[in-house]
Amino acid sequence: MRIISGKYKNKELKSPNIIATHPMGERERIAIFNMLGDITSKNVLDIFAGTGALGLEALSRGAAKAVFVENNSKTLLALRENASDIENTKIIKANAYKYIPNEKFDIIFVDPPYDQFDPTILQHKKHLKKGGIMVVSSPSPLSLNSRKYANCYITLLK
Repeated sequence: MRIISGKYKNKELKSPNIIATHPMGERERIAIFNMLGDITSKNVLDIFAGTGALGLEALSRGAAKAVFVENNSKTLLALRENASDIENTKIIKANAYKYIPNEKFDIIFVDPPYDQFDPTILQHKKHLKKGGIMVVSSPSPLSLNSRKYANCYITLLK
């Protein structure tokens, strides 16, 4: 797995070999960033960060900063290594469902393990700035605007 575009293009991302992670494929990430358009200077929250692929891709494409929330210790090791040479990152070990940020974000990425998907995670939408976007990857469609990619649905919520 690698960063697709921008300042850190082709940077390889480490991924732990555990069942709890399902790193999002390039096709899905390309689609997401095409839908988002210009994200220069945006503040990003990556919940269920895993390897950090979404937040790191955002930073590579010009986002101002990214906060990563991950609870799995093995995955956190890979995330810390992936983000070690990238500026403006903050990594928080926390349960994503219970995490309460102390700021608002322009973009929130939500990509939970599908066997743990609980719609209550959408409560984080209240942590968006005005005009912000929540990008949700889920095992089933969340709205009529959900788009299917491989084994997931991508939904943009405003």
